Amino acid sequence: MRTLVFIVLVYVVFQIIFLSSSQCARLSPNDDNLIEQTCKQTPNYNLCISSLKSDPKSATADVAGLALIMVNVLNTTTTQTLIHINSLLLQSQRNEVKEALLSCVDNYKIGVLTADVPVSIEALTKGNPKFADQGTQDAANESNSCEEGFSGNSPLTVENTNINNVAKVANAIVKLLL
Repeated sequence: MRTLVFIVLVYVVFQIIFLSSSQCARLSPNDDNLIEQTCKQTPNYNLCISSLKSDPKSATADVAGLALIMVNVLNTTTTQTLIHINSLLLQSQRNEVKEALLSCVDNYKIGVLTADVPVSIEALTKGNPKFADQGTQDAANESNSCEEGFSGNSPLTVENTNINNVAKVANAIVKLLL
């Protein structure tokens, strides 16, 4: 009986050691490698690296998960830009600037936050990246449209550039899934 208990105990210890070491091997070695290899294929390596590594879920994400993280960064960046636009609307005295700002609100609120981001998230979640490809391209186009609405004197150049860069990085990662 003692021999049987000893054998079972050795077996259990072996399983615990073997399973835990195999789990650790899956989580650690390729985290940074996958992120780095993915980001090398985007137009803005530094933005990609900093955005992905700032999210703890990136450590265990596959490429589709990395794309989802970037789409969420796009959502956050666009939301922050809308907050800034609203403060500019309260301060602006000139009608042409207000009109351009309101156009940007439409681009970002209706275009990016209501359409592009949700479609991209759904597409990536359901494993159909073609629609995420279109959504992230559209978001980049919305930022260009907002910038062009000011005819060269945009108070949103930094924000529009940020949204454009994030959208292009997200798009490049999505394209890896096609």
